[in-house]
Amino acid sequence: MKTGTVFFFLFIFINQAWTADDLDVGIFAGTSYYLGNINTSRHFYSVSPAAGGIIKYAFNDHYSLRTNFSYGQIRGDDLDFENILHQTRNASLVNNFYDFSLQGEFNFQPFRATIFNNPLSTYVTAGLAYTIIQHPSDRNLSFLNLPFGAGVKYGISRKVTLGMEWILKKSFTDNIDGVKSFGQFNSPSLVHNNDWVSLAGFFLTIKPFERRGDCPVYWN
Repeated sequence: MKTGTVFFFLFIFINQAWTADDLDVGIFAGTSYYLGNINTSRHFYSVSPAAGGIIKYAFNDHYSLRTNFSYGQIRGDDLDFENILHQTRNASLVNNFYDFSLQGEFNFQPFRATIFNNPLSTYVTAGLAYTIIQHPSDRNLSFLNLPFGAGVKYGISRKVTLGMEWILKKSFTDNIDGVKSFGQFNSPSLVHNNDWVSLAGFFLTIKPFERRGDCPVYWN
């Protein structure tokens, strides 16, 4: 049911935006990592390569709606930490993941790429995502999560935009890494430490259907 709902909204979004002048499509390349029972607080710990695709529709200079597909990997090893509890548990993981998201985006500066204006804008983004974690020796885990983050982008030309962003994905499950928390060894833990997945990197988008000229009258 969850999977069907996500794909339904993605289909509606792509179907409405596919022939629009304000549609951007592109690629993402960067790194992925996770926070969980092994890595409780270190950002950019044991990063792995990540890649994906972007489809975005701009309603105006400030607001956009986008869908992302991402592929990456999360890693962790208790032996990377000097804590005696980590050393005793001696757990590790190397799990691939696939992620689909639908997010809103807000530009702090008006963003419009024309020859009359070379825009540079910071932005924030948030939405809903569906993630599939591949456990090598166990069943796959799938779940909804809340992605949010920030970035900066620059309009190289009227059709091409280059940027970088950092996205954190707040899950509501403690089983992404398949590792028990320390309180679960002998008895159920009263603390539920939900896991996170994060993506950070660069993206490049183009406007495949952009037909408007650079004369300002076309932008009013």
